Amino acid sequence: MPPSARLVLPLFLPILSLSFFGGCSDTPNAENGEAASNRNEKQAFPYSHNPQKLARTGPDACVNCHEQAVQDWKESHHAKANRPVSVLRDAAAFNPTRQITESGVIYEMVQVGDAFKLRVKNEGAPTEEYDLVGVIGETPIRQYLAHLPGNRFQTISASYDVINDQWVDVFAGEDRMPGEWGHWEGQGMNWNANCAYCHVTEYEKAFDYEANTYQSTWIQQGLACAECHTGLEAHITAAQAGDFTSGLTRLDRTQTQDNCVTCHSRRDQLTADAFLPGDAYHDHFSLSLPDQPGLYYADGQILDEVFVHASFEMSRMSHAGVTCMDCHNPHTLKPILPVQNNMLCMRCHDGGVMDAPIIEPVEHSFHPAGSTGNQCIECHMSETVYMQVDWRADHGFHSPDPLMTKELGIPNACNKCHQDETVDWAVEHAEAWYGERLEQGRQRARARAISQAYANAPAAIPALLELSREELIPAWQATYTGLLANYLPQAKAETHLRAMLNHPNELVRERATVGIARIEDAEPAIVDQLQDESRSVRIAASRGMEMRNQEVVDPVAAREWAEYLDFNSDRPQSLFIKANHANRNENSKRDVLQHVQRAIELDRVNPEMYHQGAILLSGAGLNKEARKQLFAGWELAPKDPRFPYSLGLLAAEAKDLPTAVGYLEETVAMQPDFYRAWYNLSLAYSQLDRPADAQRAMQKAQGQ
Repeated sequence: MPPSARLVLPLFLPILSLSFFGGCSDTPNAENGEAASNRNEKQAFPYSHNPQKLARTGPDACVNCHEQAVQDWKESHHAKANRPVSVLRDAAAFNPTRQITESGVIYEMVQVGDAFKLRVKNEGAPTEEYDLVGVIGETPIRQYLAHLPGNRFQTISASYDVINDQWVDVFAGEDRMPGEWGHWEGQGMNWNANCAYCHVTEYEKAFDYEANTYQSTWIQQGLACAECHTGLEAHITAAQAGDFTSGLTRLDRTQTQDNCVTCHSRRDQLTADAFLPGDAYHDHFSLSLPDQPGLYYADGQILDEVFVHASFEMSRMSHAGVTCMDCHNPHTLKPILPVQNNMLCMRCHDGGVMDAPIIEPVEHSFHPAGSTGNQCIECHMSETVYMQVDWRADHGFHSPDPLMTKELGIPNACNKCHQDETVDWAVEHAEAWYGERLEQGRQRARARAISQAYANAPAAIPALLELSREELIPAWQATYTGLLANYLPQAKAETHLRAMLNHPNELVRERATVGIARIEDAEPAIVDQLQDESRSVRIAASRGMEMRNQEVVDPVAAREWAEYLDFNSDRPQSLFIKANHANRNENSKRDVLQHVQRAIELDRVNPEMYHQGAILLSGAGLNKEARKQLFAGWELAPKDPRFPYSLGLLAAEAKDLPTAVGYLEETVAMQPDFYRAWYNLSLAYSQLDRPADAQRAMQKAQGQ
């Protein structure tokens, strides 16, 4: 690449997966929130933006005919998923005044009259005070919402542990700093963008990009009838006239589960709050799987907060046809039968329902009846704690495998219970009881293959391909496909991805489409995927075209892609893509600059933001601004050679070869095997009539 070339745009940042931050567990009796709907809607955090519609479709409109269902709902964590602060219910958390230290900053939670405040005390700076106006969750943890300019509601990381009557830092030890995406004031902790969809009914984010504000609305705080039932208003109107069967549309098992998992999944949102009960999940969301490192252990056990669905989707139970409602009451959300005595599990495993293997618990568990080790959920739904105090059950239904703990560091249920015993002790017992079954099963083979893939080991390719040949569970097939994409352009990986483009399941086609976009001659295949029947695949194909710096040629896919970017214009990745699109279409430099500056501001202590931003600014000819961003990023990451390298390219483009040489020499001093920098340095030396230096640099560029 000649030194006068512009900075080259790399692949965009990874998708910033959406998540919600509520403590979702069973709750005490719910306050009848409808009374709050009569409050003034102009308050900072109204119970409802449309009390008239709430009166027509809310629980009060349903209770006359469905008294038990409404009462069950009031007992659920859905009813308490979100609410305004309440003197009656929240005073105990603030009295006496509590303090917590996070990243060297003192946070003080205090009640002032009927209001609740967050005071931020940073040494050497004036105390800041924020109104706390809302609450996410009920037990075991309540997260409070601070009201910030731009109608933003931020989930503070100091949260109230209800059971132990104490405040905890839910991100203890992470040292999240101001300006960071995940700091409590940052966009990663913004309720409007990350939490609200799954905590209020009929939510609309309504982000105004130009004003950089939210005009978010909702029908009701908490998740109520209208969030899960379709045709509700027509049904209630008909019922009031004596027709109790009209209006309401009954959803089938798949549609019901798709409605549940819009929230009980870690995913990227593809549409502007457009999902309605009865819609297909994959037309509105892109599901996160273990092909993204850091979310799951290599065997599929939960690692980060992934909110259940993908774990369940990877299980044999899901593949057999089990859905949420087979185990959970839709209104209380509690198990439909007790789990402590195995009644829920044995409902299928006692008689082979849905072809479930017949199990005799004592014989199977090698633990006596009534013991903890004899409970199915203790071994197959092992819990992990999040937010310091919130224990979540894994829904992957894995078999405990201590050998994988010893080999790969993957946790096992045996040692989680027997904490006084060694891993070798657990291995000895597990191998004696289940060794042959574990060795022959797919769980162990997956763990080994995916661990190799996470380490970018070449041996992962044949292992993943072997697993793929007989894989019946689409979520796992999609995982293998996503991981194999990292080995492109190797022929075996490419062959596999091309074959998966026509897989019956949209999850697999989506992963194949994302991967195939990395192949130089894949444009015809990507164009074909723009017309896939699933929006998740079409969006993946559109992203692939964007990565290749090409326009989305299908009009439907192009419209969907534009809507996706507009809806997510409060996220850095979308802003960078919009900036690149503006460059490609010769839009105003103002648009490029605005998109880049907004993206950087959302994560301003992340050096990568400045590097990506500088590339886009350079593409628009805004080299002065590009240099500014590179210097800012270099200050944050003084040992990252990409910053002096990029500054060298910009200097070369400006024909300032002595300055370019200085930056490029600094680059190779920092990273001696930066071969492209040596190549550019050789060209610059040549143009400065330094042939010996040019020859020496070219030899370095060739690895000599």
